[in-house]
Amino acid sequence: MSVAPALPPPTSIDRCQALLAYEGPAREVVAQLKYRNARGTATWLAAGLAGLLPAGEADVVTWAPTTDLRRRQRGFDHAELLARRAARLWELPCRSLLVRTPGPPQTGRTLMARRRGPAFMPRGRVDGLRVVVIDDVVTTGATFGAAGRALRSAGAAYVVGLAAAHPP
Repeated sequence: MSVAPALPPPTSIDRCQALLAYEGPAREVVAQLKYRNARGTATWLAAGLAGLLPAGEADVVTWAPTTDLRRRQRGFDHAELLARRAARLWELPCRSLLVRTPGPPQTGRTLMARRRGPAFMPRGRVDGLRVVVIDDVVTTGATFGAAGRALRSAGAAYVVGLAAAHPP
């Protein structure tokens, strides 16, 4: 599997990085987790994500929540699963800091529609905290951008977006 290309961070976050190029075997690994609930895949991806964050760079871990419909259909939120496993490896707390407001999922949308992204609201204050946001795939950066805006509005001092994969 190939390493993901470098990513320019959206303006609301400080750093954005993906583990793998979203193609071939890496695409299948992410699909195993996302659509087939392959928990072993989450463990492997979380270990890879753990290597992307230097010690001491963050205080808390959260995730970009999926839509309520997708969570009900799948029975879990794959980004939450990745975040909780990575947080354990970093020995950091993992908290649900974002609420996704109603709207369509990003999957299957056009590039222009993806850029408008989802919308998030913060669950509470995170004054002065350095937050890591985990997601499965970063395509345009719109999801991380929206998450970063919500976290900044809640007082986050530093926001890093980490994803399992990014299209080359």
